[in-house]
Amino acid sequence: MRFGATLLLAAVALGGSAAAAPALEDVARGVTIDSSRVSVSGISSGGFMAHQFHVAHSEHIMGAGIVAGGPYYCAHGKILDAVTRCSQFVMLDCLALKLDPKLCGRTDLAPKNRKKVERAARASFDEARKQETAGKISPLAKLQDAKIYLFSGAYDEIVPHGVMDALFHFYADPDKAAVRQGNIDYNGTFPARHTMVRDSFAKPAGSVVGNCALPPAPPPPSDSNAYIDDCQAVATMHEARNHCRCPPAAAPGAGSGATCPPADKLAVCKDLKDVDLAGAIIERIYGPQTLQGGRQPVDESELRAFDQRQVFSLFSNIPYNALQNASMAREGYVFIPASCKQEGRQCALHVAFHGCRQGGMTDYRSGHTGNLFAKYAGYNEWAKANGIVVLYPQIQARSASVPLNPRGCWDWWGQNYTHTGYHTRDGKQIKAVAQMINILAGGQELLRIPPE
Repeated sequence: MRFGATLLLAAVALGGSAAAAPALEDVARGVTIDSSRVSVSGISSGGFMAHQFHVAHSEHIMGAGIVAGGPYYCAHGKILDAVTRCSQFVMLDCLALKLDPKLCGRTDLAPKNRKKVERAARASFDEARKQETAGKISPLAKLQDAKIYLFSGAYDEIVPHGVMDALFHFYADPDKAAVRQGNIDYNGTFPARHTMVRDSFAKPAGSVVGNCALPPAPPPPSDSNAYIDDCQAVATMHEARNHCRCPPAAAPGAGSGATCPPADKLAVCKDLKDVDLAGAIIERIYGPQTLQGGRQPVDESELRAFDQRQVFSLFSNIPYNALQNASMAREGYVFIPASCKQEGRQCALHVAFHGCRQGGMTDYRSGHTGNLFAKYAGYNEWAKANGIVVLYPQIQARSASVPLNPRGCWDWWGQNYTHTGYHTRDGKQIKAVAQMINILAGGQELLRIPPE
């Protein structure tokens, strides 16, 4: 650590801001993290980042939940591939301009069949193997025991199912990560668009959380869409339609001879149960015994902001510039249950990566402040009741200066953003989040952070 110059420059960068949030060390004082129970999840660009982070640090990350993300190095370091092969941004923008749909369709280059899906998964794993050989990521064998949960909404119009399928093959195939049988779960039929699915438990008043509008209803306007939706009513309707809810006489072993749910609907009915997506992710990673405490309502004031600028001061000589170059927001958020500050209590740590348009200061309601994803994605209610610390690192949209990041996405393409090494332990954003985990783990060097 370069304490002298680093602390001086940090003091200059942090000075003059009376309203600055406290350091993460101060917010987390008294907390003891179980270093064997650290996990990640994310949606959209945060889904790509959660997987990317998992691969980079798999020896210390026990599991990952990926919602509408994609495989490692999906974009091959190119922004054009990111918006054509790994997502449908170009096609959607093309259609929004009312151009020829046939012309727009040519920009959708995501894998459409099994052969192309497997080819994408192979290219992804080959890159991971290359970075493993270079010592830039954890040994890939560390992925085998991980607990993985994947989710791709049936009506996702942004990240195609073929991209998520390639991610599944990255983790599951015996010639790739070879995650152990029973450790990976893929929900690909839930009736939702590109959104963080949740139920109505502790739902805030007003329109902050959407109502899971499905086609042919148009999606909410992107500038007012929090990409968090209450899908409980939709799930209930689809359960009835697919005969998922069985009367007692039709229950297994009841002797009625009835089959319920129908044999051809078992997978669909199972997927419909995951309407509380944050809970489904945590349960798949940590096991159902971890959630025996159920859920407790959480007041938004229980979520604490911390200064992300100070995180960079621990491994950079120019922390403020480093934060800007990584497109990270001034503040991140952390939820720490009161039980996790009890002496002798060890708590699990879950890192939740928001998606594009979900980072930074997004709560503009009168009298409120902070980040909607960190407040209402559904993690905190489980965390409060079961002793889990939840970290919400934050990206800030940038339209006026480099790196340009107008949608406020995590970096999963590199080009014109954080550049070479973005998908390894050298990546600016990966280093910052790894440092946050180390801080929460009591300042120990749990995750390796390469020097600049």
